[in-house]
Amino acid sequence: MRAALTAALLLITACGTPDEKRRDQTAEDVANQLAGVAIEPGLWESASEVVGVSAPDLPLQVQRRMIGPRPSSRACITPEQAARPDANFVAARPGSRCSYRDFSMQGGRISGTMTCPEPGLNRPTIAAMQGRYGPRAYALAMRMETAMPDGAAMVLEVRGRGRRIGACPPAPTKGEG
Repeated sequence: MRAALTAALLLITACGTPDEKRRDQTAEDVANQLAGVAIEPGLWESASEVVGVSAPDLPLQVQRRMIGPRPSSRACITPEQAARPDANFVAARPGSRCSYRDFSMQGGRISGTMTCPEPGLNRPTIAAMQGRYGPRAYALAMRMETAMPDGAAMVLEVRGRGRRIGACPPAPTKGEG
């Protein structure tokens, strides 16, 4: 879930666009889109909230427990990562085999769909996203559809935001920690 939420930078794509107009993209295509994005290195804090849940036969009590804010997380973005983010940066899954459709990150707006295989399940997770970003913050909305062990689909609607909160803490010196 954290990986999808951090996707840390994506949201709901062109709903209603005919399939023939959609464009599949490789991880290299996405990396090329990210090459022009200015992200400030430093300590980033990300937060998310599940605002909607639906699945066949999912009890109302379970839905209610799933809705709400998630613990925030912090990550240090190095100058090297900020200068050359790749598609796994978007997927927030190192070594992922995610594929992308209609991904765009230009002019302060981000949108696209990411499809990631899920080991052991018969369907991939599909995350459609859209939002806004800048060098020091982002906000996004995401609709994630994922397979449940019984083969049914669960849909989560998530809102996320992130912001640079300062410099990265110094690395521990040898002998510390």
